[in-house]
Amino acid sequence: MILARVDGHAVTSIGHASLIGRTIVLCTPIDENGASAGAPFAAVDPMGAGIHARVFITTDGSWTQGTVHDDHSPIRNQIMGIID
Repeated sequence: MILARVDGHAVTSIGHASLIGRTIVLCTPIDENGASAGAPFAAVDPMGAGIHARVFITTDGSWTQGTVHDDHSPIRNQIMGIID
């Protein structure tokens, strides 16, 4: 699990079929104080997190592939929870 901040949404005109209709967000890892702690990455957002929301992300690709119902999906990261 990674603690991260949602910094934006990804938009594409062409993508993998498993991601059609899914919200993909750009997240930056953060430390316990909210400071950036790594490079941004993309994640599936089934929770509806808003911009600047603090979230927990799983990097378990097989879990995320199960969520999108495609064992060949290229997505690996998924938001698992929003931190109040």
